[in-house]
Amino acid sequence: MSVPLWMRALAHGIWKGCVYAQTVVRIGVKHVLSAWRSAVALPYSSQAATREFPIEDQRLLLAEYYERFEQLAELICDAAFAGEGTPFQERYAQLRRWHLRAYPQLKPYLTAHLNHDPSDAEFGLRVAGKPTDAIEALFIAETVDEILRYDEGHLIGRLERARSALYRYSDYLRESL
Repeated sequence: MSVPLWMRALAHGIWKGCVYAQTVVRIGVKHVLSAWRSAVALPYSSQAATREFPIEDQRLLLAEYYERFEQLAELICDAAFAGEGTPFQERYAQLRRWHLRAYPQLKPYLTAHLNHDPSDAEFGLRVAGKPTDAIEALFIAETVDEILRYDEGHLIGRLERARSALYRYSDYLRESL
């Protein structure tokens, strides 16, 4: 083996090692950043488990949530009775945006009081591509027409399960003091 050929092989090996090291570092940094972002983005992550959501704050949020939930439920029932969602779409979009922001804060508490049904998860998969619970299924669709189209006769049961969970959670908060 000549010296130039040997030097070229050595340089190639060093180059491959550098590329490998860069790849390992990039993947490691992505994993660390991903774990950090998920811990910061989720208020109820394992790191945040020591922080509590005070019961009084839960009560205030639940009271507001319940009011908006009833508005959403009434709107969906009106749209189902009318047979179309178009006249209700603007108000639904406003309520949906609010629920998408507020529900994640209450979800860990409400799901503990929720009767789960496979139809709720299936509805979420059909509409949004992810399983949902009874409450989330009421606002996961982009339009009211989607809720009516993919309902398959489970809407009344879904509303009853969602209301029941809200009542049970409210009772739990009342007993906590």
